[in-house]
Amino acid sequence: MKTLLLLLFTTSLIFATTINESLLKVHATLVPKISLMDYKFKEKIKNGTITIAIMYNNSEYKDAKSLKKKIDARYKNGIKSFKVNSILAPYSSVSKTDANIYYLFPTDKKSIQMSIKQAYKNHALTFSYLTEDLKYGVMISLSISKKIKPILNLNAIRTNEITFRPVLIDISNIYVHNPSSSLNKLKTRNMNLFQILIAKSNSIKKIVEFRYI
Repeated sequence: MKTLLLLLFTTSLIFATTINESLLKVHATLVPKISLMDYKFKEKIKNGTITIAIMYNNSEYKDAKSLKKKIDARYKNGIKSFKVNSILAPYSSVSKTDANIYYLFPTDKKSIQMSIKQAYKNHALTFSYLTEDLKYGVMISLSISKKIKPILNLNAIRTNEITFRPVLIDISNIYVHNPSSSLNKLKTRNMNLFQILIAKSNSIKKIVEFRYI
């Protein structure tokens, strides 16, 4: 019994992450807008509603509720002509959770991969609180340094056959996982990768309409 309790305590410490409320506020503003950057998002939403599944473990339930509250308050009138619906879903129920965006709080590798599998099934986006989870195949996270920038995992995005509008590519860092190194590197925009992902239009609007702060 003592061994079991020690194991559970150790496991909770391994996956425990301090959640930053200020960062959640930024995420609450950014995440719903990302869905609009998918060229085919209108074909994927139901009843004109963007559904965001906030995936969590019991230890992050309070933080998940906080994020939901922020999203609901920010987008109570929707975004453009679309409604925004955020739902709380424990990782244990991910296989029964349908959404357009899966927001992933810190968890174990298996739960992340199960969420990615469900997102692939629904042609949905995945966004992780931790940038480290990009190495498991999450599509998007957020870089916080001198500037706040989305980080895009192009391999994961292409695998799910999602094409983002150039305006998102232009303001983002590109995640590159180097299997020959123990470190994952973030590289700035690479035009060759962009050309593989999308065909640029000559009439692209500026990032003004995608401001997230």
